[in-house]
Amino acid sequence: MYRSTAKKINIQNPIPDKLFYKIGEVSRIADIEPYVLRYWETEFPFLKPRKNKSGQRVYIKKDLELILQIKRLLYQERYTIEGVRKKYSL
Repeated sequence: MYRSTAKKINIQNPIPDKLFYKIGEVSRIADIEPYVLRYWETEFPFLKPRKNKSGQRVYIKKDLELILQIKRLLYQERYTIEGVRKKYSL
């Protein structure tokens, strides 16, 4: 019985202390598919990860924290994409 209760609890992955994160790492930490992250980049002008020499997206801790905030607004507080955009344009 204890095991089934533990599965229901959503434990947030702690953010590892690194300088840069690749999209796969951000996807795992935020529990969001990479295609969702790429879509959010097109919808939210304030979410612009850098790209390294080979063209891979490179996120910094600030980007990751922003992604977690966007996820919370969209999925928990039920904001629309337009609502999130307006909230961060102020």
